[in-house]
Amino acid sequence: MQVKRYRAVAVATAVALVVVGTAATSTSANAAGKSLAGVKITVGSKDFTESIVLSKLVKQLVLANGGKVTDKTNIKGSVTTREAMLKHSIDLYWEYTGTAWLVYQKQTNTAFSPAALYAKVKAGDRASKVTWLPMTSFNDTYAFAITKANATKWGIKTVSDLAAKVPAGQGIWCIESEFQSRPDGWAGFKTAYGIADANVTTKVLDTGAIYQATKDGQCNIGEVFATDGRIGALGLTVPTEDKNYFPAYNAAITMPDSVAKKYPQLVKVLAPLAAKVTNAVMQNLNARVDVLGEDADAVAKSFLVTAGLIK
Repeated sequence: MQVKRYRAVAVATAVALVVVGTAATSTSANAAGKSLAGVKITVGSKDFTESIVLSKLVKQLVLANGGKVTDKTNIKGSVTTREAMLKHSIDLYWEYTGTAWLVYQKQTNTAFSPAALYAKVKAGDRASKVTWLPMTSFNDTYAFAITKANATKWGIKTVSDLAAKVPAGQGIWCIESEFQSRPDGWAGFKTAYGIADANVTTKVLDTGAIYQATKDGQCNIGEVFATDGRIGALGLTVPTEDKNYFPAYNAAITMPDSVAKKYPQLVKVLAPLAAKVTNAVMQNLNARVDVLGEDADAVAKSFLVTAGLIK
């Protein structure tokens, strides 16, 4: 699915949302429901901000409805997080459709709409006895960011331009360790865009470090997530992914079938959450944590109040 040129929120917009969320929190009691009394779950997440924030939404929603939560967010790596769920070390976490399709289900054809890919992933996970709740509308696909100044200087509008127009010796790409080894990652990306190893220098950094490194010039091109609030806040831009290399990466809560059967009331409470988390919402939530330095639990709680999911 083509990477759209998402505009991450400016800091001022993020601050505005903080004010709204704080005001709502200060005038309302958060723990208002008891529909999940008796529910005890362990919530996990991967080790990047968006995954953590999404799982904090689940945590705070369960707590506000009378359930109990053990927080095991921030597990390193997609495969490790998935295995933790399959082995019942955690009861649920948010997964992305493209990741499940390519990494876990070992498929290669990505020419599907987001809805069609979700349906295929959901059906494919029946063999693993995994339940998928509704997916979000936001698509947190991989993307590559560049400073606006360099984009203007080199005439960069598409990823193909990155491959063809960046001057020799200046193609310094920062990527994260997981992207380096994923089936939808660096090796296939280079092949799709005709990028020769001799023409590029790669640096492997932690996910969170790439944004600032790209702004500061440690690398000229940084692998990023399309919904990350730091893209706009740091003055970066995302060229259009014009060869449709990446599949859709819509997020959904996943849990073992056994958990869904044990706690049908949990499924009922969590199901409406995905519809509330749009692309703009996710960018703002990410920015509040990564740009403004807010606590992820506080961000999750205030958003749930503002969204009318808890009181």
